[in-house]
Amino acid sequence: MRMEADIDAGQDPIADTFEAVELELALDMQDLTQSDFETCVRAAAAVVGGELLFDIPADGTLDDASRIAAVRIEGTDRDTIVFAVLNADADNIRVSGREEIGDRFHGFARAFVGVLTRIRDDLPFGLAGAEGTA
Repeated sequence: MRMEADIDAGQDPIADTFEAVELELALDMQDLTQSDFETCVRAAAAVVGGELLFDIPADGTLDDASRIAAVRIEGTDRDTIVFAVLNADADNIRVSGREEIGDRFHGFARAFVGVLTRIRDDLPFGLAGAEGTA
C-alpha cells in the first residue's frame, strides 16, 4: 500500500500522517478475498476510531482505481479525512491523501461531514420511541 497524508492548510501534517498510517495498518489486517471493499474499510475505520463516510465508484481521474472511500477520524481539536482507494483489479487497497484524490472529493467529504454533524446535532434520536418489534 502507498500512503499519503490528507493535509489541510493550517493542520498538523505529523498528526495527519499518523492517522493515515494507522488506517493503512488497519486496512492491512483486512482480507479482500473474504469481505468486500466497503466492509474492509468500515472495519479498518472502526479499529482506528473513525467512521466510513462514503464508498463511491472512482470517476476515472485516479490511476488504477475502481472505488474510493472516505474515512473520518475524529481528533480532539479537529477531524481528519483519509481516503482508501481500491485498485482496478479489486485486490489491493491503498491510502491516499488530498493531493491524489483532489479537491472535489475532499470538498465532498468535508460537506458530507457537515451534513452528518448537523443531522446528528439537530435530530432528537435519543428521544424517539422504538417502532415495531424485532
